[in-house]
Amino acid sequence: MRVYNPLKNSWSYEDIKLPLRTHSENLVVVPSFFDMHTHVRLNGGEDYDSLEKAAIAGGFSQVLIQPNTDPLLDTNETHALHEKLSARKKVTFYRTTSLFGKAKPDGKKILCYSTDGIPYSYRDLVNAFRSQRKALVMDHSQMHEFEGIFYEGTRTELPRRPITNEAVAIYRTVMTGVEYGFCKFHIQHVSTKPALELISFLKKTFQLTCEVTPHHLLLSNESIDTVNKKVNPPLADVKTIESLRDAVKNGVIDVLATDHAPHFTKNQDMKFAAFGTSNIEIAFSAFFTALQDLPLVIEKLSITPRKILNIPYTFDSENFVVLDLNHEFEVRSKDFFSKGKNCAMEGMKLKGRVLGTKLHGKLVYWDGEFLC
Repeated sequence: MRVYNPLKNSWSYEDIKLPLRTHSENLVVVPSFFDMHTHVRLNGGEDYDSLEKAAIAGGFSQVLIQPNTDPLLDTNETHALHEKLSARKKVTFYRTTSLFGKAKPDGKKILCYSTDGIPYSYRDLVNAFRSQRKALVMDHSQMHEFEGIFYEGTRTELPRRPITNEAVAIYRTVMTGVEYGFCKFHIQHVSTKPALELISFLKKTFQLTCEVTPHHLLLSNESIDTVNKKVNPPLADVKTIESLRDAVKNGVIDVLATDHAPHFTKNQDMKFAAFGTSNIEIAFSAFFTALQDLPLVIEKLSITPRKILNIPYTFDSENFVVLDLNHEFEVRSKDFFSKGKNCAMEGMKLKGRVLGTKLHGKLVYWDGEFLC
């Protein structure tokens, strides 16, 4: 079977024994994935049981939970609860902690700060940077002071915000953080061309990385026809999609991340519908469809996230993902293992899928079924 090792940037043929047969002639073995941007809900929504299944089906062995849970991941007590709920899972669940809370990163399970899903003002940002222990900051870069569900240029009567909103927020966060001694920043779900241009400039001086989501690489604001395409940051125009794809290819964008934000149902009124899309189990397929470059996708979905977060990883026969690159399918969220049925890519045709996942020496998932 063909094996791609991104740690060596090499292809090889190895005798990998799988207990089940497949008729596909284009199977590839690659390292398991790491998602730097995942949401868990609890309280009747996506819990660690359903999220684990969705992650495994998507080829993810490790994920990083964002802080906007209920209650927020901002105290040691809440982190202890999540640690208990996620213990003894096949998937390793790391966590961020709110930049504005009391809990601190410990470098073990709590890896860094995050502002994702937490509206904040400039005063909040300054006070946090003044008082918090220095660590990596993941930032949902948005000027929350200005209302706007969608970007300018979107055909809607609902509130819109400037395309430059994201870039201004990035500059504010990075420069304020640097003033108070922070030195590592990761910009979440980049979605606009001005943001890309600014990030490219800031990278020349500061330790800065960024990510993009599958929906921002495949969908534009012209496709917004259901509440499931109400995401934050919003979708931009078709030209922005090409700019984002180019930024992945030229290295301005470092990481492919899902921003898996599951909701079982959404309010059907666009104004009041929740933001977010469920996509962790089809993320590889979406990225591969958008970029058509397997080594690039695997590097940014598997190796680079772990490097940024200092997570040791060894690619071996005990932990890997089997991909079927020939398989084409139509996205049907009703078939998701996730409790989130709110997929922005519903009905799209994608190419390539995760056929199997092996973790800790056991094949745990194969062709839509969990084996253990």
